[in-house]
Amino acid sequence: MVVDHLSAACKNNKDIGVACIYLNHKEVENQTPSRLLAGLWRQLVLDRKIGSTAEDLYKQHQEKGTSPSLEEVVTILRSSITELSKVFIIIDAMDEYPEFQRGILLQELAAIGSNVNLMFTSRPHITPKPSSFPNVKTLDFQAAPEDIRGYINAQIKSSPRLSKHIQKKPMLQEEIHEKITDAVAGMFLLARLHIESLSSEATITAVRKALKHLPKSLNATYDGAMKRIKDQGDKNKEIAYSALTWVVNAKRPLTVPEIQTALAIEPDSQELDEDNVMDIETILSVCAGLVIVDKESSVVRLVHFTTQEYLDSIQVQLFPNAQTEITHTLLTFLAFDGYPDSSWELKNLPPSG
Repeated sequence: MVVDHLSAACKNNKDIGVACIYLNHKEVENQTPSRLLAGLWRQLVLDRKIGSTAEDLYKQHQEKGTSPSLEEVVTILRSSITELSKVFIIIDAMDEYPEFQRGILLQELAAIGSNVNLMFTSRPHITPKPSSFPNVKTLDFQAAPEDIRGYINAQIKSSPRLSKHIQKKPMLQEEIHEKITDAVAGMFLLARLHIESLSSEATITAVRKALKHLPKSLNATYDGAMKRIKDQGDKNKEIAYSALTWVVNAKRPLTVPEIQTALAIEPDSQELDEDNVMDIETILSVCAGLVIVDKESSVVRLVHFTTQEYLDSIQVQLFPNAQTEITHTLLTFLAFDGYPDSSWELKNLPPSG
């Protein structure tokens, strides 16, 4: 929203630059400080002259088959910034970036130019050093009650079970609004997880009982989600545990076909049984809202970075054989009859950590 607003406001002024970075804990290997700063530079020079310094640097590294160093990237970025009257840079999800690399990135951004306005989004425990950013202002963002209400209404409409409950007892909708709004303290993620929990309740009485005991912390809410997964039956639990194992341990976000293929491979099978490939909706439905598909990128991911942290903390107890199972699945895939063929490449394999 911030990026869209700035881009729209500045689109007719070529002297103002807008650039952004979306950090992702699953993309740490690709999102090095050098690559991130190079990405900012590319955004700022879009539809503008690149400059001789950048052209010379490109030719130099193209001939050698190398990549620019951090210092070289910073040099051309600063050069481009000096040609603009004002620059807005937005860094989203700074808390998902490893501490060491975060320190390098913040150090370079702090000295990048006096005409640069920086905005970071992060959970509260990550704050830039006042000495590096003396004029930093911290704003605490919480969802307004009306926004939470609108979200709850939309989720109720999309839930066949909750919609039927409310058709029978219209006052139930207001009860849901009141209890969830009180429990989440402006946190959309909690509202999302609570609605997901209520959507699984089979009766109006069960919904009301659940409303009386809505957890107010993320960890307690995640505990509840894992209990629902465990209680839903052996087959669905197995699907959910397998999906979580792959998503949690993958080094990068998995695509929908990748997770479908990974879950379809049976031990000691000699080929992929297409009839054993599940719809992505089936996979998501048994994961208690912890796994989602990003609509823009069509990748499968956990609902939030804190979900990764939570599952990492219980993985030894919950998925003690995760690495072994992933390895066996990949080896089975590689040993398929007729592999490799033109439709698969090593880069398409689900990566594991």
